[in-house]
Amino acid sequence: MERCAVCGAEEFIPYVCRYCGRTHCVLHRLPENHECPNIQQARAPRQPIVLERRRTGTTLKLIQSPRMNLMPRRELVALSTAWIVLAVSFSTRYMFAWFATPIALLEVFLLSMIVIGTGFLGHELAHKFTAQRYGAWAEFRLWTIGAIMTLVFAAVSQGTFVFAAPGAVYIASRSSYIGDAMDKKTNGIISLVGPLVNVAAAGVFALAYFTLPVIGINGIIINSHNFLPWAIFINLWLGAFNMIPFFILDGQKVLTWNRAIWALVTIPLWLATAAALIQLS
Repeated sequence: MERCAVCGAEEFIPYVCRYCGRTHCVLHRLPENHECPNIQQARAPRQPIVLERRRTGTTLKLIQSPRMNLMPRRELVALSTAWIVLAVSFSTRYMFAWFATPIALLEVFLLSMIVIGTGFLGHELAHKFTAQRYGAWAEFRLWTIGAIMTLVFAAVSQGTFVFAAPGAVYIASRSSYIGDAMDKKTNGIISLVGPLVNVAAAGVFALAYFTLPVIGINGIIINSHNFLPWAIFINLWLGAFNMIPFFILDGQKVLTWNRAIWALVTIPLWLATAAALIQLS
């Protein structure tokens, strides 16, 4: 675990300044917050993009100002990497099946992408966009060690146990960590939306389960009546696990904000998760 060069705080997913190369925490990630020696490079204005169009011998120059990117390229790469890592991990059990063909494995992988996309990514992006709605800074960061551990656990257990921790959304206000700078209600709402997205996704899969016909896929034992229960369980499990009131999990922040809301969401969610697990057994 690395430490911030300014305050010494330990960081699972540290930030490396692109201008000075030092490691920092989420609070000191910006060049102006850690007195970056190369801060002038960070403040250097970008040159406008000049587009030239020639018409009948004359040149028309259009000035296009750079637009703010709501999701940086590095965050898109981190999200895509985490998405693929989780899809591979949850597909591992079928890689060891004697009846699995390459086409069937590809279809299993794509189905896993759908489940992970609605579950993990939906959960994390809900945190991100809600935090931004409240004026906070939020960015998904890839935890490289966690991503490697996810693949290793899936391979060793042949897909029976997946340690899903490839990254998380880091949230900070303009001046400090979100837990210190925002009121309990705001912090609780931002934490609650993640599990609620999982509940909504599980509801969509449950609706499909009761309405879609049974469809086999290339001889492998996957169809709407065994894929969809798995998709329902994964989303319910993600929501229920994150509502545990412990340490940095969402449940701790929701419980601190409102105990009644925490119980109203958590108790039915755990009961639904148990019912989905029994259905899979």
